[in-house]
Amino acid sequence: MRATRHFQLIALLAIAGCIRAPITSIGPQITAISKGQNLGIVQFGFLTAIPVICFAVAAPLPSLRIFRRIKTEQLIVFALLALAAATILRTLGSNSLLFGSTIILGISIAILNIVTPALVRRDYPKKITTVMPIYSAVLALMASLGAGLSIPIAAYFGDNWKIGISVWAIPAILVALIWIPLLRKAKPMPDTHENHFKELFRSKKAWLVSIYMGVQSAIFYTQVAWMPKILIDKGYSAAEAGALFGLSTLCGFALTLILPLVFSRGEDLKLAILATSVPGIVGFLLLNHLSNSWTIPALLLISTTHAALPLALGLIAMKSPSVGATSHLSSMAQGIGYCIAAIFPVLIGYTYEASNSWLIATYLIAALILAQSIIGIKANR
Repeated sequence: MRATRHFQLIALLAIAGCIRAPITSIGPQITAISKGQNLGIVQFGFLTAIPVICFAVAAPLPSLRIFRRIKTEQLIVFALLALAAATILRTLGSNSLLFGSTIILGISIAILNIVTPALVRRDYPKKITTVMPIYSAVLALMASLGAGLSIPIAAYFGDNWKIGISVWAIPAILVALIWIPLLRKAKPMPDTHENHFKELFRSKKAWLVSIYMGVQSAIFYTQVAWMPKILIDKGYSAAEAGALFGLSTLCGFALTLILPLVFSRGEDLKLAILATSVPGIVGFLLLNHLSNSWTIPALLLISTTHAALPLALGLIAMKSPSVGATSHLSSMAQGIGYCIAAIFPVLIGYTYEASNSWLIATYLIAALILAQSIIGIKANR
């Protein structure tokens, strides 16, 4: 029994290993993709925003009746296989296929994003504050690998950007194979037949959690879309920019390993919320106004913002009134939150194109980080 639960936990954590690299591998390839597919800056910004838009649109899906008939483990396997297929298909043809497959990719990841907190609440109710930060650490690690290895992989195969991003279908296939044996003991999420949305939409706490999810997601996905380009415009090569952004997400991974120590002290996350926001503001100011010798220190400070995700997921799990309501709060937080997040990659791209400078754009990101800290503290009360 204990061995089975350990295998289930490994399978759960493995989901995190395949849902970030297909997204973060795109940014470092901006030059190759834009040239190969004839995309402008705003079009590329929209391409990077598509998964975030899908996260918002697909957020209510697991709460629909047709999805409630599917056992959680079955839904996970389906989403993983769809993710793998979409990751490959988006490299095989026209812009229509590129954008269409990215929509499927986004919906698949959205489903996995939503069911994970509820699954943790169902199977590990006393270990939420340990499991979610570890899950988020795996997310950050794979996000780092996606950003850092996309260019080297493409270079190894003759500067083929399509291989550089399609290779990230392999983890999704492997994780689906891990989950298939668990289908024999699949079970539905308890209490999911009840509709908790009316209760949650009346809750100020639920709204604060949702907005916090949106703001921290906007900060992360804006960096995924544009940090490599910011670094390229500072004089770094595409490979160097990908490696530097990979370093930043890797440091975020390290911070998520420290967060369980903060969680273990109770549900007061104020210190962790400040630690994942204030340094990021300083980092963007350094990146804006100082020479390239300050790039790595600036990115190290900015990397703290990558560790805000476990706080958002932890708030969803801890502030939910019941196990059944957790998936609904997750849907609400991700639906509303990703509507907020989807705006910013496009807005930042448009701001850059209009001003031909990253100055105003990075000030906007710094202001967003400040808003994140204020909203997070209020959600934590």
